[in-house]
Amino acid sequence: MIKRLHLSSKKQVVLIMMIFIIPLILLLTVYNVYVVRVLNDKIEQTNRNSVLLYQNAFEKNLGNADVFMSNLVSSDFSFLKLMFELDPIDLQVYAQDLMTKYQGYFHTNENIGGMFVYSKANNLFYKTYSKNYSHVVREGAESYLKSVFQTEENYRSRGWFPHEIDGKYYLFRILGSRDTFAVSMIDFDNVAVPQNFSQNQGDGFFAFANRDGIPLTSIDEIRQKGIIIRGNTDSYYLSGSTQKYFIVQNYSASTRLNYIYIMPHRGFMFYLDTVQIAFLVGSVFILLLMFISFLLLERSYFKPLARMISTMKKVKKGNWSAIMSTSYGVSEFRLLSQTFNEMMTEIKDLKIESYEKEMKKQQAELQFLQIQIKPHFYLNVLKNLFGIAEQRKYDQIQEMILLLSRHLRYMFQENDSLVPLASEISNVQNYVQLQQMSAAHELVCKAIVDERLTEFPIPPLSILTFVENAIKHAVSIRKQLQISIKAGLLENGEEKYVNITIKDNGAGFSDDMLARLNDPDRYSSKSHVGILNVIRRCHVIYQGKSTFLFSTSGGACIDIFIPFRMNEAKGEL
Repeated sequence: MIKRLHLSSKKQVVLIMMIFIIPLILLLTVYNVYVVRVLNDKIEQTNRNSVLLYQNAFEKNLGNADVFMSNLVSSDFSFLKLMFELDPIDLQVYAQDLMTKYQGYFHTNENIGGMFVYSKANNLFYKTYSKNYSHVVREGAESYLKSVFQTEENYRSRGWFPHEIDGKYYLFRILGSRDTFAVSMIDFDNVAVPQNFSQNQGDGFFAFANRDGIPLTSIDEIRQKGIIIRGNTDSYYLSGSTQKYFIVQNYSASTRLNYIYIMPHRGFMFYLDTVQIAFLVGSVFILLLMFISFLLLERSYFKPLARMISTMKKVKKGNWSAIMSTSYGVSEFRLLSQTFNEMMTEIKDLKIESYEKEMKKQQAELQFLQIQIKPHFYLNVLKNLFGIAEQRKYDQIQEMILLLSRHLRYMFQENDSLVPLASEISNVQNYVQLQQMSAAHELVCKAIVDERLTEFPIPPLSILTFVENAIKHAVSIRKQLQISIKAGLLENGEEKYVNITIKDNGAGFSDDMLARLNDPDRYSSKSHVGILNVIRRCHVIYQGKSTFLFSTSGGACIDIFIPFRMNEAKGEL
């Protein structure tokens, strides 16, 4: 068996490159004017490839902006809230949340020059920009958009469209519904030019034009050079007044834009027949050597690199068992593969260890929070029993003891388990009956639960705590206290959320209390311990994906949003 020769990557690259570099140097000694003509014949294809590369990069950024805006208008909570008339505080909170998301997106897509949000229901028009535009530009963009919003045009079908502001064109995209819209503004000056253009010969430049050939960028330069841009054309052409320019463009139907590259035309130089033949033979020889060199590079570098990249992509998608092959001819590739495999083994071990520690930590925190909530109710029940005993109402004492025993049986189940939603509702009704026996006024509690959610597991006491709070703070001797509980399933594409609403007809939350309960830093508050403990338990169980919204609408209203997952149907954390 022939022993395989292992060389370093540096030696292999030098050896492969020498195969065509030496003949190329020899050929350059007889380099003549014919080379100019051959190169000019290939300029069109080279520049077209560069234009397509630029077009793909630019339209990818447009696609990313479309995806961001589509997700925003279809599923973002703050945006959806703006479709309805809001009080000034909530309006400011939701609008500021959108502006924060816009600012964060500027770092992801550098082409974006500005973003806007408009809500007709709240007479709101907010805007933010990625850089300091002049007052004229800002005023022009805002005035134009406000005028557009007054029309009944279908903005989604319109796609990206250009508009001139202060002598410059900008691209706009509008998405939304129900007179609530999100807008993105593309600044052509922010569009990065690919490295390919800077490496081309000459002082060429890139430009945009619409489908009719009207320039959208480099307008003054194109006019000064006397260049006439054509409409939709697939072939290159020459244009210019004093000097001719070589123009390659590609029209995109999806954006309705012409992507254009303009460079000075080099022309053709005089050449001799003998030089032509020598150049042709030499070119064929060099192409053959380059093909052989490419095959060697493909075998030694390109294929191994492609395999490594494929393995890394598998790891990125969550396949932690993917490993790299170590049977490469290049010693550096073998060492890299071995190091990578060893690193992945250590990462998997550390990940498993970290996950087990985190689960233990969350379990301990969950048990602590549940223990905090349970003693809160018992003293009130004992006081009520004492009061009934003083009145010698023995039938009521027996009934209350039965109700209390059911409640205690529910409370003393395992602390680390979830309970079906139907069980939690049943315990709430049991609790209301206990309160009715000792209260001097009537309590009514109605529950409407989606049939698909009767077995949906939730943390115990998650609804009871809010009902208990309503009875404690919302009872009025002048009217009947009514408490309603609704549970439904919200579906938005692949995402599903369980929405639980607890509402009463009392005085509702004060402004100060609402501010504290809806504060992102509410966990640090020392008041409303029972409510905050419920929020914290759900935060631990659902890994920060649960949401609690407090409002006052004819009484106190609490909206709970919990992610619906398949494993939750089995009561697993």
